[in-house]
Amino acid sequence: MKLVFTPNPEYVHKVLVTAHEAGVLDKLHMERQVPFDEDTEIWRYNPLGKVPSFVMDDGTPLFGGLVICEYLDSFNETAPLFPKDDTQWDVRRQMVTSDGVFDATTLIRVESWRDKAAWNTDYMLRERRKVMLALKLLNEDAKEWLKDPARFHIAHVTTVGSLSYLSLRNPITDCKLEPGDGDWDWVKEFPVVAEWYNGILERPSIKLRLAKEDIAYYPKA
Repeated sequence: MKLVFTPNPEYVHKVLVTAHEAGVLDKLHMERQVPFDEDTEIWRYNPLGKVPSFVMDDGTPLFGGLVICEYLDSFNETAPLFPKDDTQWDVRRQMVTSDGVFDATTLIRVESWRDKAAWNTDYMLRERRKVMLALKLLNEDAKEWLKDPARFHIAHVTTVGSLSYLSLRNPITDCKLEPGDGDWDWVKEFPVVAEWYNGILERPSIKLRLAKEDIAYYPKA
């Protein structure tokens, strides 16, 4: 199995967490591709030009982080992350909500790469609104998560990934789209999910970080 992605040791990759939880991390061949690089080869694996992408043992491609996570979770025989009980729809809603925070954060950041005079501010403000509303909802969800700290599912994985990325790349403070954004801190504004986040960071799959030698870099340096 091959995982094609852009590893960064400073934030949590949900596919790596899922693979760790399923006990198949050592079965993955990992290849680095950067979609925005001119010499990227990501198109060989994904016609949408995105990471992560995945190749199954029989050569069948998969793409979309959550699809890859669900496939990897199919190997988890002890505590699958995608529940089948009466919580499954709440968990999937939370999963999509938190993954949306990552997407919106990324879209604001990509737009900010342009000259500021060319920014599509209305578009950026719409993505900013998604971040704020989604975090507000997750802050409410986290009240229940704190009551059962032993439970761990796919929404937890995506939430940790999104929050760790937001901590690394915070376009809200960088772009200052609204008054006060320069001092905005998601930890202070959403303290319940922040408390939950700080508690989950010690989980082995969440603490996982890859060494450079674990990843094939293409094109080779």
